[in-house]
Amino acid sequence: MTLTFLHSNLRKMSQEMFVKVGVPKQDAGLVADHLVDSDMFGHNTHGVLRLPQYVDMVREGVVTPGASLRVLKDNDFSSRLCGGWNFGPVSAQLAMEFALNKLLKGAVMSVVTVRNCNHIARLGRFVSLATKADAIGIITSNGHGGDLAVAPFGGTDRRLPTNPIAFGIPTGLDWPVILDMTTSMISGGDLRLLRNTGELAPPDSVIDASGNLAREAEAFYGPPQGAILPLGYPKSGHKGFGLSMLVDILSGALSGAECSKENYKRSGNALFVAVLRISAFRELESFFEEVRGFVTRMKNSPTAKGSTDVFFPGEKAHKHYQKTSKNGILVDDVAWKKISELAVELGVNLPKPLS
Repeated sequence: MTLTFLHSNLRKMSQEMFVKVGVPKQDAGLVADHLVDSDMFGHNTHGVLRLPQYVDMVREGVVTPGASLRVLKDNDFSSRLCGGWNFGPVSAQLAMEFALNKLLKGAVMSVVTVRNCNHIARLGRFVSLATKADAIGIITSNGHGGDLAVAPFGGTDRRLPTNPIAFGIPTGLDWPVILDMTTSMISGGDLRLLRNTGELAPPDSVIDASGNLAREAEAFYGPPQGAILPLGYPKSGHKGFGLSMLVDILSGALSGAECSKENYKRSGNALFVAVLRISAFRELESFFEEVRGFVTRMKNSPTAKGSTDVFFPGEKAHKHYQKTSKNGILVDDVAWKKISELAVELGVNLPKPLS
């Protein structure tokens, strides 16, 4: 069963919860926006479902509310930053703004790495900031050495996180191209949602502790713990595994955090952020014209049997955003029960569902 809520009401409630546990109002608003936006774009696995988890992270001292982004190394084109274990969305937004600021100062390209971040959630939000500045944005993220959930191709135990990667490219259309994906068959958030709803995981996405294919979320959680399989499994899992290793090196090694290992110091997120100024390569409108034509050619392909349309990366999410802006956000009853209990405990008023 699901309930429907106005996005503005969920934002208000989420921000109030964060403030109640000591998060500065500005950071509380940014994180609340990020969670609700994830729901609005159809990424429920990274939406308000995560609210109790994020509040617990503050209470347990995992998050350092209000921590400033610290510059460890800096030049005109690159920076190495420390997030101070603030909320991941706060650190990621500041890192992208830091990188884009270098373009404003004349750089053609800027690369920023960040260590000591907490869970960042939906990477697509941050590369979209680059597209609004007529730049191309790229972000990768690993688990800061931890958050192991994915088996390497040919292996059976947890050796990698889901290691997401995101690209954002402006198009001159109503919405940009946004590719936001894990390098695994399914995300950890997907499994969290499936555990709530009792639905089965997609075929060939999860193995149990013995290395056998499984569909139940509990096969992953255990005990004993199973693992998620790399993107492309079974025949092309080497591709997802290879991408995951690249993400881990860019995010973990360059930032000064850690690449994935069993005896990691602390789990969280480490980031690799890159931005490119399009106008340094060609006139902006001619770039948009080329991209628009490319998108049109893809969408004009005859529709396959069982498909409704050809959707380019980010298009479905944009349409979902338009829909939820008008009709509200769906929250499953298991997640809402946990949120409701937390709201009562913190003395925060719960919004009334639309249905």
